[in-house]
Amino acid sequence: MGRRTLDKERELDPQVRNSYFERLLPLFIEKGMSAHSMDDIAQYLGISKATFYRHFRSRDELFGMFMDYIVGQILSARQFLHDPNLRYEERLLSAFAAILQQIEGIGFVLLADLRGNFPELWQKVRETYAIWEEELRDFFSEGIRHGHLHPVHPGILAHMVVLFSRELMRPEYLQSLNMTLGEAFGEMFKIQVRGILRNPEFYPEAIEARMSALLPEIKKHLVAGSEKHEDSARAFEAKQGS
Repeated sequence: MGRRTLDKERELDPQVRNSYFERLLPLFIEKGMSAHSMDDIAQYLGISKATFYRHFRSRDELFGMFMDYIVGQILSARQFLHDPNLRYEERLLSAFAAILQQIEGIGFVLLADLRGNFPELWQKVRETYAIWEEELRDFFSEGIRHGHLHPVHPGILAHMVVLFSRELMRPEYLQSLNMTLGEAFGEMFKIQVRGILRNPEFYPEAIEARMSALLPEIKKHLVAGSEKHEDSARAFEAKQGS
């Protein structure tokens, strides 16, 4: 049986794969990825190795697609920066609340494993910084023009946010804080919001309550965006397999 025949027999449903990624995230957060064999992963998911191979060619492919899923989830938070139905301040809060939703629980173990054992996957994570910096620069420029933010240099402000984020992604620093990535990122965001927003309604003590109030709508948008991405991925994979 040739490779082409095997590829045609594979399951190409991204929803099934994503459900596996969601279930694997707590395992990888706790113990990293490199420690687990295909047998371990299949057993954890409660599936046979034959079922595993219908969805993934190898353990390395699973790890690569898992990180694509995580990176895609983090980048999907950008949609809130452009939501015309939200006030400027709520667009900012929604985007960062969506990121917190995606990285909740991630800590030293997974980040150190990625950096030490999967340099190509670690690089994928780092490449998101440039994307976010460009988005934030444009977003901050808009806020300054319309008086929502204090008049500072938008490029420097965006770069500062990215530099702080990169430092929080450094496993040793995160371990020194004794925090998860989500906890540290949340603290960083509260500090920065206090310094840049001009609206007195958005004082630090109110930020968490406002972000919590926005979460139901955030989750709805993230699900819709994920389904759109899955449809595109399904069509692409079907074309590749034909």
